[in-house]
Order: sequence, then structure tokens, then C-alpha cells
Amino acid sequence: MTWQAVARKEFDDAVRSRWLHGATAFFVLFVGGAALLAFGFLLPQDLKDASNLFGFFVDLGIFSLSFPGLLALVLGFIALSTSYGSITQERETGSIKLALSLPNSRTDLVAGKLLGRGAVVVVALLTGFLAAFVVLVGTGTAVSYGSFVPMVALTALLALAFVSIGLGISAVADSNREATLATLGLFLIFGILWKPIAEGIPKLLNYVAEEAGVGALENVTRVQIGLFLKYLNPLRTYETLTAQLYYGPARARLVSSTVGEQLVIAPVFEQGIPPYFSGAAMMTILLAWIAVPTLVGYYVFEKQDL
Repeated sequence: MTWQAVARKEFDDAVRSRWLHGATAFFVLFVGGAALLAFGFLLPQDLKDASNLFGFFVDLGIFSLSFPGLLALVLGFIALSTSYGSITQERETGSIKLALSLPNSRTDLVAGKLLGRGAVVVVALLTGFLAAFVVLVGTGTAVSYGSFVPMVALTALLALAFVSIGLGISAVADSNREATLATLGLFLIFGILWKPIAEGIPKLLNYVAEEAGVGALENVTRVQIGLFLKYLNPLRTYETLTAQLYYGPARARLVSSTVGEQLVIAPVFEQGIPPYFSGAAMMTILLAWIAVPTLVGYYVFEKQDL
């Protein structure tokens, strides 16, 4: 038995428990249903373009709203729910000792669970996008494949990132209860608390600099630090990369930004996107969220005494 067999078992278990069926039904209703509602009932013929849903970003002043942002939030919760108990549940039942008594190493176990549970979420997600595509074709909606296909790929990567985060938590936690609390807390941070924390850190740095007699940080510097910290959130990174598919680099960097941030940083982005805000940098952050949590979890798990 190797990591391929572990991955296959994880996927088969999801099928037997009907978790895959439930997740698939949800994404079909969420993604496909949103497309049907928008292009089948709400939007007139001249507005039937896939970008009017999948590239929907609006700034309401106090907060912003986007379909990719909402999809990312829901997807993150489902992906975390799929993976946070992947190791802790087996540790509590004792089945993990049986799994490791076979010709499996801990590397096989972690890699197999990442790929198996990741496949469950990605298959369900892709089925949802397939349903949406059928709706787009059936309603005569224009589809720019140069934007739609990369968005599907980015969404799949985001799913793997949150599966990896959940798996990392499960590998580190001592119990399923501990993993559950950690997962809920982390999701709260990603979804709600990350933004105010990212905005508060530059203000704190500015205060420290003034107290140290160095002088206040420039507005542009403070905004750049805050934005970069926001981009470390995989939800924000995904939303920005998706926006870039529809609006271009400069405007995409201002998605979900405050009015004050936009006034300060917009002229900088119009002159050129700094390397640390580039598409390559954003993609590196997203890929890091796939690799790092699993690697950290594996490192801790490898040293634990079962």
C-alpha cells in the first residue's frame, strides 16, 4: 500500500459516506444555480455574458461584494470540513495504527490524505462548474474561455489550499475536538478578522517608528504593507487573481480595498505593479498555502508518538 492506495481509499470512503454526493449537489446548486438564476431569469439578453456573474465585483463603500469572494468563502469552509478530522479521527479510533502497520509510511499517509480528500472537493467543485457551463450554453450566454477556464483552475487550487490547511491542523492537533476548535477559529480569522488585523499592523508599526524617533512611515508605505498582509490571506489572493482575469492587474489589486487605500495606492499601480504585488507573487502565495500547511503538519506528525 502506498500514497496512491491511501488516496484511493480516502476517495472511496467519501463516496460510501455520501460526502461526495452531498458536496457535489451543493456546488451544482450553488454555482450552477447562480448561473441559472442570473442568465435564465434576471439578466436581459444584452447582459448575458459570463463575466457578469463570475467577474462580478462591486464596491458598496462600507464593504465589497463579489461572486468569486462568496464562492471562495463557502469553498474554504467545505474544504476545511473535509480534511480537519482526517488524522485526528483515526487517532481517536485507533485505526491509524492499523493504517501504519501496513506497508505505509507517515509520508504515504499524509500525501494520500491530501490528494484523496482534495480530489473529493475538486471533483464536486468541477461538477458545479460543469453545471454552470451547461446553463451558460443553454441560455446563449457569451463565455470568454480565456477567463472562465483559468478561474476554474484557480478555484480548484484554492480548494486544495484549504484541504491542506485542514490536513495540517489535523496532523498537529492532539484530538478531534482540538482540531475542530482550531479549524473554526482559523476560518473566523480568514473570513472576518484578517482584514482589520492587516490594517492595524501598519498603524502599529507607524506608532512604534514615531515613538522610536525614526519618524512616521509614508502613507504609501503603510498602505503597501497593509495590502501585502491582506494578500497573504488565500481568500484575498484568489479573489485578486480572479479579478485580474476580468479587469487587468491594476484594477484587480484594488478589489476589496478601502477608499483610503485606493486613493493612496491607485497612482502607484497605474505606473506599474510592484513585483511583490505581481500575478506571479500572488500565485506563489496561493501555491504556498497548498504546500506549507501539509509540510508543517507532516513534520509535527512524523515526530509524534502514536
